[in-house]
Amino acid sequence: DRHPILLSILKQSEKWLWQGYQEGLLIGDIEFAFVNATASLQNRFLYGAQLTLLEQDIELCRKRMIEYGQASQFAICSPLQHAVSKLVYFTGDPLSETDNIIRKKETSELSLTKTNFMLDASIYFYFCIVEYIFGNYDSAADKTEERWIMEKECSRTSKYYGSTAFYDCLICVAMARKSKKEKWVTLAESARSKVKQFAKFGKSNCDHKCLLLQAEILDVEGNVEDASSCYDAAIDAAEKSGFVNEQAIASERAGDFYLRHGNTRSSHYYDKARDLYHQWGALAKADHLYKSTPS
Repeated sequence: DRHPILLSILKQSEKWLWQGYQEGLLIGDIEFAFVNATASLQNRFLYGAQLTLLEQDIELCRKRMIEYGQASQFAICSPLQHAVSKLVYFTGDPLSETDNIIRKKETSELSLTKTNFMLDASIYFYFCIVEYIFGNYDSAADKTEERWIMEKECSRTSKYYGSTAFYDCLICVAMARKSKKEKWVTLAESARSKVKQFAKFGKSNCDHKCLLLQAEILDVEGNVEDASSCYDAAIDAAEKSGFVNEQAIASERAGDFYLRHGNTRSSHYYDKARDLYHQWGALAKADHLYKSTPS
């Protein structure tokens, strides 16, 4: 997670990883091939690659993993596939057949292996990202705390180029705002300090993350003026770095910020967020935002 070249150019590293997958197949190093394929797919999710195209490649790779007997990589890709599916297809309708299929897969995944803590932590990581994006903060916080407990059993953890700490911080801030408990502010500050460390190695990956986290914490602390400028800076930095997914999240958080403070600018940011979620391919989230925010 801390290799300086990969950290500094996350989007470009995906191409190298996919090349490693193709070359591994050519020379017969199957394990090497699919380790690279999995890492490439994960990177594409993290930097906001178009989700419908990503979904197709995940399905293709999973079929090939079965063909080549790569059970471990197949298992690692499962929660990623589920996260993508939920962002694209989930409607929130209890009568939806698609939603019921998604829920059943989710329940099955969250049963966990209880033997492979790294895999279990990865399952919770993707689950928490999607729960956070859909505004299910209590669920995201519960599973984040459980993941922290799991990680104590691991010799190393998957930091995903600072993305783990980024979403941890966002979830903690959401809970601090909701519960008013100081513990969540403390946890948020701890997670933000980890993202700052990753920013030293990969500015293009983390500058917008740091700005959004700063905006969120400033808002919780009541520093409205500085928070406002940080939200705009985060949105601009995410656009510059090409992280459409996190630009969408930053835009939605800015909309929430202005709505809380009774400012009609909120509608501008919500509209921007919906457009960005559509661009990312998170059609279900775009629809969720349309239904849950003022027009």
